[in-house]
Amino acid sequence: MTARPSHPRQNGAVTLMVAVGLVMLASLTSLYSARTVLFDQLASQNHARAAQARLAAGMVLAQAQSTVAITPLPDLLAIQAPCPSGVSGLGWQCSDMGAAQHPDMPRVQGQATAVRDLLMSPHVITLHARASHSGQGSQAHMRESLFVPAVAPAPSLASPAAVVTQGCISEALGALLRICPLVSRGESCSGSAKAPVVQTHFVVDTNGNGLISTTERNACLALSTVSMPGGGTRSAPSTAGTRSPCQRKAWASVLGSIEDAQLKAWSQAQERNGLTAQTSPPRSIYWIDSPADWHTHVGTPEVPALLVFSALACAQRCPRIGAGVRIMGSVLLDSGCNDEKMRGWEGGRIEGQLVVESGIPEWRSGTVVATPQGRDAYILNWPVGIDARRVQRINGSWSEGTP
Repeated sequence: MTARPSHPRQNGAVTLMVAVGLVMLASLTSLYSARTVLFDQLASQNHARAAQARLAAGMVLAQAQSTVAITPLPDLLAIQAPCPSGVSGLGWQCSDMGAAQHPDMPRVQGQATAVRDLLMSPHVITLHARASHSGQGSQAHMRESLFVPAVAPAPSLASPAAVVTQGCISEALGALLRICPLVSRGESCSGSAKAPVVQTHFVVDTNGNGLISTTERNACLALSTVSMPGGGTRSAPSTAGTRSPCQRKAWASVLGSIEDAQLKAWSQAQERNGLTAQTSPPRSIYWIDSPADWHTHVGTPEVPALLVFSALACAQRCPRIGAGVRIMGSVLLDSGCNDEKMRGWEGGRIEGQLVVESGIPEWRSGTVVATPQGRDAYILNWPVGIDARRVQRINGSWSEGTP
C-alpha cells in the first residue's frame, strides 16, 4: 500500500517549529552564558573590593603603630571611642586614633581604636584596625598588641616587709599599733614569719663608727613586742648612710623605676573612666595631692589598691587614715625624708604594705598586716627581654577577622 505524500503546508509548519525551538535554545544558551559572565564579574569585583578593604585595614594598623611609637600616651588616648565588640566595662579604655584615607582608594574608609585594660595591663595597648568599602559593604578587621612605656617594672621582692621606711620609728604614749609580717601559711600574725616585720633604709650612726649595730637598729625601729604580735625581724642597712639629699630609697625599693608622672597619669585615667571604690571592677590606683585625711575604704582581695600620698599632699603634714578605714593593698607617703611630717601619724587598717619616705616618730595608731597580694596593684607582666622604655610589638598577638 502506497503512503500518501505529506502536504507542503505540514512540512513547512514542522520546519518552522524546529527553527523556533533552535532559536529559543540559542537564546537560552546566550542568556545563561551572559548570566555566568555577569556573576563572574560580580565575584571578581567583590574579591577586588574585599582585597582593597583588607589592604586598607593593614595600612590603618601600620599607621596606628607608627602613631603609638611617637605620641605621648596621654595625647594618644585623649579621644574616647566606643569599644570594639567583646570589650566592655569601666576597666577598659577605648580611644579613637583616626585614620588617613588612601588617595588611590577613595571609596574605602578606615578607622583605628586603641584599647587597654586600666587595671591589669595599662602597659599593653591593643590596636583594632577596620576598613570598609562602600560597594556591597566589604569589610576587613585586624588587630595587634603593643607593649608601651606607661608604667615601669617594679622589682620582684621575695620577702616584702610589712612596713618600709626611710628613717626610724617610735611609739606614742598609749599607742595602739599592730604590725604583722608576711607568714608562710595560716592566719596573719600567727605562723612563721617569712619576711621582716619592718625595714628601714636609714639608721642614725649614733657612735659614728660607720657601722650600724644591732643595738642601733633596734633603737631606731623601736616597736614593742605588743605592737608586733606576729614576731618577725627588724631589717636595716649594716653600714651608715645619709638622707640628704633625699633619694627616696624606700620608694625605689618597692616601686623600682616607676615614676610619679606614670602613677599620676594611671590614676587620672582610671578616674576619667569612671572607676571608683564602689564600681565593679573597683579602682586600683589613687594618686593623692590633697592634704586632707583619708576616710574611704579601698581595695579588695581580688583587686588590691595602691594609694600614693604625694609630696604635695605631704607638704606640711602627711594625711592620716581614719580609724576603722580599711585599705587592701599598698600605701605610700612621700614625706621627703622629713620625720616631722609623720609625727603622731594614725593609719587605720592596711592589709598589704606601708611605705613611708621618712621615719614615723610617735606613731599613734594603726594596723598593718602584710599580705601576699599587697603589691599586686602595680605589679605588671613584663616578659624577659622586653625593654620597658620603648614601644614593642607582642609576638603572636596579630590576628585578622571579626573584631
